[in-house]
Amino acid sequence: MAKNKELKGLIEIELTNLDRLVEELKGLLSKKENKRTSYDVRAAGSILHDFYCGVEKIFERIALSIDKNIPQGENWHTELLLQMGKRIDGIRDKLIPDGLLVKLKEFLRFRHLFRHIYGFELKWGRIEPLCSQLEQVSIDLKKEIDERFLKANEG
Repeated sequence: MAKNKELKGLIEIELTNLDRLVEELKGLLSKKENKRTSYDVRAAGSILHDFYCGVEKIFERIALSIDKNIPQGENWHTELLLQMGKRIDGIRDKLIPDGLLVKLKEFLRFRHLFRHIYGFELKWGRIEPLCSQLEQVSIDLKKEIDERFLKANEG
């Protein structure tokens, strides 16, 4: 019981951090588009990267505490995301639906790209679609985690 309460608290902290990232990006995007600088593109990339890292922290905590299984190896990031999209018999229901899983895969792909290129190589055209989706993906993720995990583990 205490462990679930602690896990819930840690997840809620991460969800709050995701909200902060959404607000940072909104502030950045409120600038006139023709005034967007290379620094703005780098900042937006950093926010997108941080967002997925925060999502992954939530998934890691659930995988460790509930599933008792964190994927290993070269593709562990992808495997962890896929694990959250599956029901684990006798342990938990599916945490994220297929549609959200597809969207989160795009953020994971960007996270990988961001870590393997120079910031000056980022292109606004590549990150703009993710920027425009960030708020809704965050809302959807919070809703699913709340309904499928946090409320399901109250008590």
